Amino acid sequence: MEELKKKTESKIYSLKQSIVKIKNAERESDVESLTAKRKIQEMTERCINFLKEREMELVKQVNQRCSANDDVMKIQLTQIEENLTNLKDGQDFIAAAFANWTEAEIVAIEDQMMGKLEELAEIETHKYTYPVSRTEFINEGLLELTDVIKDLGSVISEERVKMAISALGLGSRENTRAGVDALRTCAAPPSREA
Repeated sequence: MEELKKKTESKIYSLKQSIVKIKNAERESDVESLTAKRKIQEMTERCINFLKEREMELVKQVNQRCSANDDVMKIQLTQIEENLTNLKDGQDFIAAAFANWTEAEIVAIEDQMMGKLEELAEIETHKYTYPVSRTEFINEGLLELTDVIKDLGSVISEERVKMAISALGLGSRENTRAGVDALRTCAAPPSREA
């Protein structure tokens, strides 16, 4: 009986050690889980920051192109407006001269009027409208980036609890439960009815 008692005490000690090891592993697992989550968040933030930086670079390029296009269009608009003003002023002057001047006055400046009309007639309005560059965005590398993101990082784990249990010779939960039940049955006091 004494020998069986020592064996059960040894088993109790082993089980208590298993409980301590499992609780320690649980605490370590919680800490490791928090650390892993923090690392995942940091990695994600870095990726988001890289994407934001790239977004800013691309938006800056679009803004530069739009600004360059605006400059070209302003120059064109100024030139066209000046030509339109010159043409209108020339026509208005000639119309006013024929309406208000005498024939002698018109003949006196006829060469100047002809020269001005020829100058105005030579203005080529179509050559001042230069096409501006088109600004488009092409999704290049998005598929490759998606594939990289899918493969970004991995979670690994050790099976510490399983290792602790198997090291103590406790194969499965059922075996452990059966052993505890057997111990309870053996340790139950004899019935008083006998």
